[in-house]
Amino acid sequence: MFAFSRRLLNKNWKFLPNRERIVFKNRKEAFFDFVKVSGANILWQLGLAVIVLEFAFPTPDIVYDIKRLISPDFDLYCKSGNLVDFEMDFENKLRSIRREEVRSLEQYTNAKSPEAKFGGVN
Repeated sequence: MFAFSRRLLNKNWKFLPNRERIVFKNRKEAFFDFVKVSGANILWQLGLAVIVLEFAFPTPDIVYDIKRLISPDFDLYCKSGNLVDFEMDFENKLRSIRREEVRSLEQYTNAKSPEAKFGGVN
């Protein structure tokens, strides 16, 4: 590694036509170039951070709306203002009653009259 870098910095090496651009003539020039590159890098990172801060994070009202859409409990809390108990037993009973109503309605609409069963009137 060191032999390769010594060969690159050698004045007699013929395959390095832009040697004066690679090797700095003094420390002041190297420092100014370092400050220029570092400053551009810092400005780029600060600009990116400002863009992310302004546009990537949702505002509190958007967070509130998303919470209401996602959580039915939070939506109910927002509407009623109280803490609401969620009873799974009650919900299951309601669901089974609704299913039973749908089944009985389907049976009633699909049922044939007694005459239709024995080949009478449809």
